[in-house]
Amino acid sequence: MLSMSRILYFCALQFPIALLPLYAWAVLDSTQQDSVRHLSPPDERMDIRIGGFLGGSYTRARVHFYELFNLSGNKTPFIEGNGYGGTLGFLIELPVTPWLHFGARATVLQQSHTLRAIPEIVPVGTLDGNSDIGKFQRTLDAQLASAGMQFFLALSPTANLNIFLGARTHLTFWKQYYQVERLLEPSYGRFVDGLPAGFFRTRNELSGEIPIVRALGIANFSLALMTGIGYELPINASRSLTLAPEVFGAYGLTNVVIWYTSLDRDSFWKLDNAQAQLTLRWYPARAARFDAEAYQLQRLQALEKEIAQERRRIQMELRELRSSGLSAKITTVKGITAHNATDVLNPTVRVEEFRAERSIQLLPYIFFNENSSVIPGRYKRLTANDRANFRLEALERMKPIEIYYTILNIIGKRMEMYPSAILTVTGCTSGSEQGNQRLSEQRAQAISDYLQDVWKIPARRIIVQKRDLPERPSHASSTLTSEEAHAENRRVELSSSSPELLAPLTVQGMQLTVDPPTLVLGLNILAGSGLKQWSLEINTFEGREERLLHGFIGGNTYPENYIWNIDADQRSIPLSPGSMDIRLSATDVDNREVEAPIISVPVEVRRYTDKKRTQSPDKKLVFYTLVFSDNHPQTEAILQSIRARLTPQSQVALDSYSHTGVLQQLSTVLGVQNTRLQLSTEARNRILSLLQCDATLPEGRFFNRAVYIEFQEPLQ
Repeated sequence: MLSMSRILYFCALQFPIALLPLYAWAVLDSTQQDSVRHLSPPDERMDIRIGGFLGGSYTRARVHFYELFNLSGNKTPFIEGNGYGGTLGFLIELPVTPWLHFGARATVLQQSHTLRAIPEIVPVGTLDGNSDIGKFQRTLDAQLASAGMQFFLALSPTANLNIFLGARTHLTFWKQYYQVERLLEPSYGRFVDGLPAGFFRTRNELSGEIPIVRALGIANFSLALMTGIGYELPINASRSLTLAPEVFGAYGLTNVVIWYTSLDRDSFWKLDNAQAQLTLRWYPARAARFDAEAYQLQRLQALEKEIAQERRRIQMELRELRSSGLSAKITTVKGITAHNATDVLNPTVRVEEFRAERSIQLLPYIFFNENSSVIPGRYKRLTANDRANFRLEALERMKPIEIYYTILNIIGKRMEMYPSAILTVTGCTSGSEQGNQRLSEQRAQAISDYLQDVWKIPARRIIVQKRDLPERPSHASSTLTSEEAHAENRRVELSSSSPELLAPLTVQGMQLTVDPPTLVLGLNILAGSGLKQWSLEINTFEGREERLLHGFIGGNTYPENYIWNIDADQRSIPLSPGSMDIRLSATDVDNREVEAPIISVPVEVRRYTDKKRTQSPDKKLVFYTLVFSDNHPQTEAILQSIRARLTPQSQVALDSYSHTGVLQQLSTVLGVQNTRLQLSTEARNRILSLLQCDATLPEGRFFNRAVYIEFQEPLQ
């Protein structure tokens, strides 16, 4: 409890605030008299302002102590803490000069924060009666509430900007704490001396009131230096009411608790605050001086000025419109055929649907960041609830690299399908990690944990191994830096005696072909005042709905010939006969818009069901992607299966983004004469865009070395 003498002493320190209302009345009366006497407008910066504020605070504790009550047995101190709270109050600010005000604020401040001690090691028990070594941590939750005054000098370098410098003096009237020791790890452990039964993961719970602190001879007195900044925004016509967002920082000078023993003379517990608040200010003198009629007249004059300026702007635009034109036109539409690269003017786009088989060789590696055993986020993972909806068939339209990123789920699904299959996961290290087989094991275990947790694969079906470099490591070369080689070796390798687990992913589906696969659009845009932006849209009607096939937005320049590879994305190919509508629009720097006449390109569609109904000759398209054809253990078997499917009449297309050296070798193995079909540049670019991946990632470099094989099989 506070003694009467201490309360009187604190009030004496605050006595100057009692003189503020009298001073405010005197300044306000003097300002009004000077205005009448001199008939000249007063300086608004010399107006008194009063108001209130409300906000939140963030508290950071600077601490170093062991216990509030010097309990024995604690070997580590509290070293950190933070929390949140709130503040509210009212203010009065008196002018000293036009750019300097003196302010006082009566405030109530609530602070809640949690202190944490350095974790300690302790023997723990387990539910099965064994013992182990565990780690526990003491925490102390503090709830503080105080009331008092803040005194500031407010600097105003501009009309609405305020910079505050001052101090805060408060009496704390609410000081509660709750302290407990919690077991952090292991998750299955418990305190041996934990009481009562059933609550073995916490102990030594204490709560109550924080002891009295005395500063300057006053119980529970606190002192802090403060600084802040705020900006006032007028919210009424007279500008007598303003709303200011403000930010303050406080540096605590006094302790929350005082320790008396010599052992505790180096202990401290001080609080710093960051406050964000909204302050509402009222200027009585501005409200008294406000003349509503003069304000409305001023508004009308400003509006007339704006109308005159707008009229002049419109007249200037009309003159410019007469002197500079704006037009847009699609001059030509040409198609480039796939095999002989012939230009066809005003083509008809013919779409045909075929049965298709895609086979993508799996890259049985999971790559990790340096010194990390966390599976990178680019690998697609599921929750245990979502795995039931995972279907291999849904991967049909993905690129090979996108399929690779789902490899953990592919393996999990296949282990469900083949319950006798055993998977071996081998963790590897490279570079600065080499020799850290603990890290290798953790990487392999991360893969095993995912398959167990999400796919519910029994642990007995997963063999976890560790080693340093992989069995077939990457090495620095003329095309691979030392760091890139290390990144390719930081991996977990997947292997199995059951070939079904790592067999190529084969999906059956439909493939659309387009002839011509490429459209070249001639563009002509005239903008006398300058081009700002242009856009191109290609749409088609499917049923009664319009579907966007392709769109592009350009800047202040445009190409004379715009190239669209229709088959670069199967989702951009029209599915219904009719036409594709091409729309071109442009905007100049004056924000004037123009649209070119719509151009329609005829579309013919031949679906697989149509050919089957009429019993027309048909073919099946087969696509293979070999991830690294020169050293993958399954590559030879895959090549032999491809060769068995080929006939002397088969036309085979082989290509690679960066590993072209193996094309002739594979051509010999497959027994084909030509390593490539006679493809146009556009068609080959489409294939290479399918294979090209991010070379900054290790898996991207592996897929850049992949080989693409395409051939056709006749259907009966």
